[in-house]
Amino acid sequence: MDFETYIKNNYVDACKIQRSIIKDEKMKSMLQKGGEDTQLVMSWMRDYGLFQGITIQEREEVSNKFLSFARSIGSTVDITDKDALRNIYSKLFRLLFNAVNRSWMSATSKLLWCIYPDDIVIYDSFVYRALVVMQCLDRGLSKFPRIGVAPKVTSESDIASATSHYMNYQGMVRHIYEHNIKILNELRNNYRETYPYDIRIIDKLLWMIGNPKHKFLIAAAV
Repeated sequence: MDFETYIKNNYVDACKIQRSIIKDEKMKSMLQKGGEDTQLVMSWMRDYGLFQGITIQEREEVSNKFLSFARSIGSTVDITDKDALRNIYSKLFRLLFNAVNRSWMSATSKLLWCIYPDDIVIYDSFVYRALVVMQCLDRGLSKFPRIGVAPKVTSESDIASATSHYMNYQGMVRHIYEHNIKILNELRNNYRETYPYDIRIIDKLLWMIGNPKHKFLIAAAV
């Protein structure tokens, strides 16, 4: 089964999952209006499992660091420019790391997505698993550097290699997205889909491949 057929068979399910994440819209709306709702950020990050093993005080500090970053960066950066994306990803990662010493690779991408929902690729371990295999089977993905293992981040000096790993990952997911824009547009029109962010739909479709507990459809597309 080729990936286009997989998209057709699982598009509705992926969109349904994304529409069910209500707090995503609350987060994006709050940030777009220049809000500073620390409790909402804390709740949203907790729902995504980004606060495991850290204290309430640390959670509040991390949330406030993000809000300060969002206020200073705005939504004017052209993150389709790879250097610009690398810079803001590294900057936010460093702010979070200085608040709590741990790897914030996934959290950084998720928080940035709330500011730039049309373009940011979210880092996720299930998507990573899918890419590891697909890179061996897809000619376009094979041209990217081998995705490798995510670097361990134990000191601030490790953030540069973590950022490079994310940028390669991000490029691979965007390649899949851009290669399938036509079919995504067709499916959106056919199903009158209201979920607006195709990059997240691709992300969810890859997540479904990499998640061993998720059932997906393999029947021939209609």
